[in-house]
Amino acid sequence: MLIDTHAHLNFKDYQDDLEQVIKRAVKEGVAKIICVSSNLAESEKAIAIAKKYPQTVFAAVGIHPQQTDPENKKTVQVQVQELEKLAENKEVVALGECGLDYSPASPAEKDRSHEEQFFLFQKQIKLAKKLNLPLLVHCRKATEDTIKVLKGHFNQLNNRLAGIWHCYYAGKKEVATIEQSGFYFGITGNLTYDPGLQNVVKEIPLEKIVLETDCPFLSPEPHRGLRNEPKNVKIIAECLARIKAVPFTRIAEITTKNAEDLFKV
Repeated sequence: MLIDTHAHLNFKDYQDDLEQVIKRAVKEGVAKIICVSSNLAESEKAIAIAKKYPQTVFAAVGIHPQQTDPENKKTVQVQVQELEKLAENKEVVALGECGLDYSPASPAEKDRSHEEQFFLFQKQIKLAKKLNLPLLVHCRKATEDTIKVLKGHFNQLNNRLAGIWHCYYAGKKEVATIEQSGFYFGITGNLTYDPGLQNVVKEIPLEKIVLETDCPFLSPEPHRGLRNEPKNVKIIAECLARIKAVPFTRIAEITTKNAEDLFKV
């Protein structure tokens, strides 16, 4: 069995064939999927999908550092209040994705100031701790500041399983610090074509790795350029098995246990 710990099934990319996407995943041995959000509307949809596909899809609710819903005119303070209500739903197993992103927003998004990003990140960390939920951390071009914020909130003594560093791309020197903060490393489809990431992954203990597609993005080889799906977690697991020089069954067993321990699913 495999688990996709980061999938955006609540995106419009799946509005026409969501059921078929989920069936294809299950057929490939991906028995559980965490549906991750970047704004309030997506969070509501993630919960609805989890209700429709119980024990297969689980919801993560959160607010992305960049504004992915530019049409939303609510203040960040109000959005955090609404997020807390959503997070109390029984289908919710994590907070996220949230974090810091210092890269320019995509054309469909809107830049947030660093101050707003820090406010949202800090509030979601506190909410995760309050509700005893793991945190799904988004970090782009902000590694140093992200680590600084996390170290201020988590340590091995009071939060051993703090969450996942989504789509890990930082270097080897940050691995020990992130691991000591209690975080798992989310490994995505770019593992199949990025030699630098392949070298870094050799340094990450298998017991600290979870698998994620970040679908519809980051399709692995040989599907680059196509819409990604949770079923492709199997390709990532096969690639990781080759890099770690261990059987595929061991990759499946350990990464699944890691995810089940973290999300309690």
